[in-house]
Amino acid sequence: MTTTALAEMPSKATTSFTISWGLVSIPVGVYTGTETTRVTRKEFVIDGDSLVEVGRSPIRKDTGAVIDTAEVIRHAQADSGEWVILTDDEIAQSTSPRGMGEIVTFVPVKDCSKYLAENQMQLRPKMEKGKVNPAADRAFALLMMAMKSTKVAALIKVAMRGPARYGLLTHDGSFTTVYTADAIRQPRPLTADYDFTKDELVMASQLIDVVGIDTPVITDETAPMVQEYVNSKATGVVIDKPLPSIPTVDLAAALSASIDAAKASKKGKKAS
Repeated sequence: MTTTALAEMPSKATTSFTISWGLVSIPVGVYTGTETTRVTRKEFVIDGDSLVEVGRSPIRKDTGAVIDTAEVIRHAQADSGEWVILTDDEIAQSTSPRGMGEIVTFVPVKDCSKYLAENQMQLRPKMEKGKVNPAADRAFALLMMAMKSTKVAALIKVAMRGPARYGLLTHDGSFTTVYTADAIRQPRPLTADYDFTKDELVMASQLIDVVGIDTPVITDETAPMVQEYVNSKATGVVIDKPLPSIPTVDLAAALSASIDAAKASKKGKKAS
């Protein structure tokens, strides 16, 4: 996370899960790491001279009647309290010329990790009638090559849809939108200071080594798992996976057992 977080630290967890570290189970709360900094809009339907707020369904909040989405108009509240229509184009235009990406500065590649990534995209010269403008293509290639040779990324401010936002363009054409510092929450304090025995520290390091240290290419394996569940549900036989339980044994014993189990598992995989 960037060291320039400016938003307040989160106060409540949004959900929770349990980290399974060998045979050691660690329940953790999940807190949001970002804060919305954009102007909030609400949706209304016009009823005579009045504005009636619309829910996300969308429904009228006064009567509960379902509304055609074509009738919904987004408004924003002025400091005076008045609600005015605010379109995506107006938001974009008020922050930056829409469709114009300004290179604010160039960021050393080694410092790009200081920014918190939001969405990953790709930039390529625009196609017009199935063809690329040769001049634009050449200029883009020059920018990519220049950034590669100087080991920098371009920090670009651009309004595509909605307010202007920032993104990092790297020499391979990857464009990653990033959060601004005032949208990043300050970190909550970690756990208290504990005194661990030498054996506990050694075994914790051993368990990390046994589990493995690597930088794997990860792929989404959830779709086959969900399909497997759907298939089993169709047959009427569903086997729920048990949730890990918090061990009541002491931490050192759990670490030792975890190391033995991890070693046995690796030997079994090699044998097969």
